[in-house]
Amino acid sequence: MLRANIVREIQALPFQEQFEMLEYLARSLRQQSQAQACPGTAPGTLTAAAEALRCDYQNDPELTAFTALDCEDFHAAR
Repeated sequence: MLRANIVREIQALPFQEQFEMLEYLARSLRQQSQAQACPGTAPGTLTAAAEALRCDYQNDPELTAFTALDCEDFHAAR
């Protein structure tokens, strides 16, 4: 089926059904995106989220700037 035909069919649906279709497609695309970015991890898990951000944290020093303070002692204000 051609894209134009699909769009026409969706536009012929009542508004609420169009909105439900949009939600379904967004959820489906999100799941596909997560599956491609993190093969072997279940979408929606903390592991999948960490894997999705791994590249950013490895390549952007601003995201890890405060980890340089990890070795310093912490003294709470009294």
